[in-house]
Amino acid sequence: MRDRPKIIQLHADGRGIREISRDHEVSRNAVRRALAEDARMEYWRPNATEEFEPAVRDVLADYPHMSVPDIATMVDWRKSRRTLSDLVARLRPEYIDRADSEATDGNGIAAAQLETITAGTFQPLKLLGIADIQARELTAQEVTWWTELKNATHA
Repeated sequence: MRDRPKIIQLHADGRGIREISRDHEVSRNAVRRALAEDARMEYWRPNATEEFEPAVRDVLADYPHMSVPDIATMVDWRKSRRTLSDLVARLRPEYIDRADSEATDGNGIAAAQLETITAGTFQPLKLLGIADIQARELTAQEVTWWTELKNATHA
């Protein structure tokens, strides 16, 4: 009930609870609660995600690409999956951007992104002192598999 002062005014003008509930499309009990002496004049209802946002942030900080059902399991979410999906969709970009900017190892070498993996032959690993090792050419099936993996992790 967002319009409690108006309900109180209508009731004071002599309109009945049933008429008010019908006109405002709310239950009669909602009108009775609005007319109660201890009723607040402003409407406030806590958001279902307020309690869980810190836990979801912790999970996304460690696993920014984790799926919503897995996050729900980790934070013991017992409410609507859609509500959690909306929260994760709102928070995830911040953690993905952070993970991309921190995607370097201790030596300042950037980790390879999945988008950079293409079909072909890799160059020898001269930097690590193992220049005699070369990767073989990827098959079409392996390229398809890597592409599907990339799409699944960014979804």
